[in-house]
Amino acid sequence: MQPVNVTSLIDDRPLGRLQIRVVILCGCVALLDGMDLQSIGLAAPSIARMMHVEPRAFGAVFSAALLGLMLGAFVLGPLADRIGRKRILLLSTLTFGVFTIATALAETFNTLLVVRFLTGIGLGGAMPSFISLASEYLPRRLRALLVTVLWAGFPLGGVVGGILASRLIPAAGWQSIFYVGGIVPLLLVAVLAFALPESLGFLVANGRKPDAVRAIVRQISPSAGDAQSFILGEAPLPGLPVRHLFTGGRATGTLLLWVPYFMAFLMLVTNSAWSPILLSRAGLDVGQSGLIMAVYNGGSVVGTLAVGWLISLLGPYRVLTILLACSALAFGAVGFAAPSFGLVTLFEGLGGVLLGAGSSGLIALAAVFYPTVIRSSGVGWATAAGRFGSFTGPLVAAMLVGQHWGIESLYVALGAPGLVAAVFVLWLGLDQTRRGAGGVG
Repeated sequence: MQPVNVTSLIDDRPLGRLQIRVVILCGCVALLDGMDLQSIGLAAPSIARMMHVEPRAFGAVFSAALLGLMLGAFVLGPLADRIGRKRILLLSTLTFGVFTIATALAETFNTLLVVRFLTGIGLGGAMPSFISLASEYLPRRLRALLVTVLWAGFPLGGVVGGILASRLIPAAGWQSIFYVGGIVPLLLVAVLAFALPESLGFLVANGRKPDAVRAIVRQISPSAGDAQSFILGEAPLPGLPVRHLFTGGRATGTLLLWVPYFMAFLMLVTNSAWSPILLSRAGLDVGQSGLIMAVYNGGSVVGTLAVGWLISLLGPYRVLTILLACSALAFGAVGFAAPSFGLVTLFEGLGGVLLGAGSSGLIALAAVFYPTVIRSSGVGWATAAGRFGSFTGPLVAAMLVGQHWGIESLYVALGAPGLVAAVFVLWLGLDQTRRGAGGVG
């Protein structure tokens, strides 16, 4: 019997129950990531009062978590290419669950810094693992579309976090949102351990567990499950996976991809983390801020769900260039709209649609830019570049707040990276077109 090419098998068949289950479970991890990010932003004013620190000191708290996110993506993304996506995903989810609960128990500012850093390592390791694992179960024709649907879990988690925080924090204190945000990941780890398969591409590429490969293949195509051998439709790449991000003509594209990641994630996280504080100083209460951030994240869900279709229709580079440039305008308008609850909600929602679509489109772009054997490394290092932007943004915002910048100037500064991101996406598109590799599918 001829060996079964698992890449072609997945590409040639419609989605089955196994693949849908993988996307849903990975989407749940994305949701918890988004929920955590929004929760700490909304809890920050209450924590600052309890610990008797200035709100601007929370730039360090936000960035401690984001430094952990960056390191987690740098280290655990490539490790997932070597020991398995599922193992790293389970470890990462367990880690951020435990330290999210520890956030609720923190009594000093220094303790808070440490536990947020450790929470970030877990969150940073989870993302490249679930993006890679899910994308490797999706046919190429649907990969960009469904990876963006998967990534909708991130802003959806922000919606959930915003709504829960606006209700729980006034009623039960800021600690309550972190108890919820920590217990749920621990429960999810048990579900993932039993219900989530390891990446089929990873198992075949590394010659692991032929019986496990057959069991998975049988769920995708019963007739192919009796094969004695399986192959991957990609050439193996020897040595360290990270090295191959810069071989095979990928070096320029890799570097160009990192810049819009840096800028888009800087905007996403700085807005989520600092807007509750800035809007509170402009006269909006915690309930209003929570609803505004829920609308922002709801807009991001809408944009995330729509961008895959737009990319399949018009191509990634044109769509992402327009989205990122327009997001700069939307966020720049927020400061001029404050303290109007209605106008701030409008512009934050619009910014959420545009930036959510732009950032999730970048995730989809990275997932198809790299071959299976280095996908976790490629997504992980691109994500780490984004997380470095996430780490940098809150610190810069804290510095600008400390220099008494007005809210109008702060939001203009928040929007400006969108223009830079748009320029580099356009440049990347021109480079890929010149190389004859401009499509995404």
